[in-house]
Amino acid sequence: MASCPFSSATPSSAATPIPSPLPRPRFPAKFTSSLPCDELSSLGHEDGEDAVPVPDTLLSSPRMVRNAVYSFVNPEDQSKNAFLLSWNKDLATEIGVESSKIDKLSWSEEEHQHLVKVLSGGGRSLKTVLEDEKKLKDAGESPRLSQPWAHCYGGHQFGYYAGETINPSTGGSWELQLKGAGKTPYSRFADGYAVLRSSIREYLCAEAVHALGVASSRSLAILSTETMVVREEGGEPGSIVCRAAPSWIRFGSFEIFFYRKDRKNLRQLAEYVVGEVYRMEKDDPKVMAQFSEEFRKEEREAEAKLAKAKVNGNEQKSASTEKSSKDSKDKEDDNTPTRPMYHNRFAKMFAEVARRTALMVSGWQAIGFCHGVMNTDNMSILGLTIDYGPYAFLDKYDPTWICNHSDTEGRYSFQQQPGVCLWNLGRLALTLENLIGAQEQVDDLEWLSQQEADPTLEKKLKGNATDIIVEIMNKSFRDVFLKDYRERMNVKMGLGGADELQDDDLTEIVVPALAWMDDHEVDFHQFYRELADYKVQTAESVADNAGQVESFVKKLVPTPVWQSRGNVAIEECKGWLRPYHIRVLRSKYQQDDANRKAQMNKVNPMFVFRNWVAQKVIERVTDSVMKTRAGSQEPDADKDLLDRVLWMCRHPYGEDTQEVAPKVGDACEVKRNDAGLEAYGDFVGPVPEWGQGIQCSCSS
Repeated sequence: MASCPFSSATPSSAATPIPSPLPRPRFPAKFTSSLPCDELSSLGHEDGEDAVPVPDTLLSSPRMVRNAVYSFVNPEDQSKNAFLLSWNKDLATEIGVESSKIDKLSWSEEEHQHLVKVLSGGGRSLKTVLEDEKKLKDAGESPRLSQPWAHCYGGHQFGYYAGETINPSTGGSWELQLKGAGKTPYSRFADGYAVLRSSIREYLCAEAVHALGVASSRSLAILSTETMVVREEGGEPGSIVCRAAPSWIRFGSFEIFFYRKDRKNLRQLAEYVVGEVYRMEKDDPKVMAQFSEEFRKEEREAEAKLAKAKVNGNEQKSASTEKSSKDSKDKEDDNTPTRPMYHNRFAKMFAEVARRTALMVSGWQAIGFCHGVMNTDNMSILGLTIDYGPYAFLDKYDPTWICNHSDTEGRYSFQQQPGVCLWNLGRLALTLENLIGAQEQVDDLEWLSQQEADPTLEKKLKGNATDIIVEIMNKSFRDVFLKDYRERMNVKMGLGGADELQDDDLTEIVVPALAWMDDHEVDFHQFYRELADYKVQTAESVADNAGQVESFVKKLVPTPVWQSRGNVAIEECKGWLRPYHIRVLRSKYQQDDANRKAQMNKVNPMFVFRNWVAQKVIERVTDSVMKTRAGSQEPDADKDLLDRVLWMCRHPYGEDTQEVAPKVGDACEVKRNDAGLEAYGDFVGPVPEWGQGIQCSCSS
């Protein structure tokens, strides 16, 4: 996965040695060797020196691609005057980069240039090292690097390339993508580029969400390119982000085949996800046969009995009354056969997708994260947060908050996110219902084909699937979401972990506290940090803590709110604080103020990558990039700012962080802010007035 763009231009072009900082790619990639390829882009791909190259301009041209999950496409070469802005050594460790090459300061100048060239699409122009090529051939391995590809799925995709790598230590598989690397067949009329501001937002936020304990794609590197990209605001500096995930398959990957009625490739994709992404075993034919023997015979007998009862009931009908009709209906219901349902591998796959999606969105709600564009093409089959566009972390708590200013109807508002995930899962289920509904007969392809060819039989197939899907939605999504959300919120509020959950914690404390925050415009993240300082050891009740309660409320509510209705805010705060105080005192561990504070501050961040922070970072990094490109010799305090803010995103919990924030370069000074937190400089504290509630667009 880590080696998508690390390929030769065509099968006949010269081999390219792998740059030292990156692990060797898997070739051929499991993804491309298992799934159908765009026929045009595959022409001559495996023909070696006899290949007939297809021009890149044709391969990357927007066009209709059918019967394919991907297209081989080379990234556009933007390596001229490109340079590395930041490198994520934490992720580099996870994908298997050699320990001696984790830190970019250990690279030679040649290695540094080599990496920049590869990640900016210029790998095809690197000179072949014949000795390395010969060693690879002698070892029976292909000297060619993995051929990059672009995903085909329902939705929109502008310039994403993928390749695979394996961590040799863990065996973990990763796909790397270049976002902003030029056109693909799926770019439609877009240019396939990425502007610096959107690249910075994705590069940093993916790591921030991951560090806050929510599943996410990851960020390996960000580069500045010489490309000037035209957007609504005019010309902007171009950039490329190298991002990583175990798989980039989305709900939309299934939808495109479903709506094209391409059952063959839909099944092939589902088989790939089951076997290669989730590593699930094939259904055991013996188990399926046993199920069919035990339950299908019983089901058929019950159906026959019911049919006979209906016939007899009709023959005995005479001058029936309303009562006799009711008795007959009751008898019919009593004879309705139970319908045992076999959960085959596709049902199990869907259940796992639903479970992971539930954990992802419960995490979003707990950390105050708004995605902004929850289309099915932005929903990961692994339950990862992907495609960071118009996202935002909450400032003041507002459940109706819409972070995408293009979302005029509020479809993706903060409070709607769990419901949208459920709706999206329904769309995925629709694509799988025939496979799920086939139950233990799913591998009898002739039988399944007959069912799908007959509208009446297919209707029964879909009916079987509905019962299974509803059960999965309830157990794997709704139940999992509620359980995980309750556990996350209890820990955030200092009420203990999963083993200390109490039935009324959510209804008596958590929900009322959120409503109080909403009513009085309280900052979502500051609330938990201040609550961690609330002391119960010296007071038996809230009534004994009047001074502390007043101070707590005054710190949290904005000045205008305090001046206009401070007393109301205090009284309403006591409404949820009374049961909270009692609840904390019941727990031997939580009633210890120091222990509770330490526990809360390990899960409630001091540093949050809010939109106002992103805006300041974008402005400063953009100025730094422009100075560099202009050849300025002046000292640049922001030259290493991205590395420093990346560290903040990776270590968001403040004074409890054990690792000391690095001084990345001589020009990158560590500052102390008003809160006394050196690591975060000017990026923590109250949200400035200009930074409240910043919305973004899909191009941000």
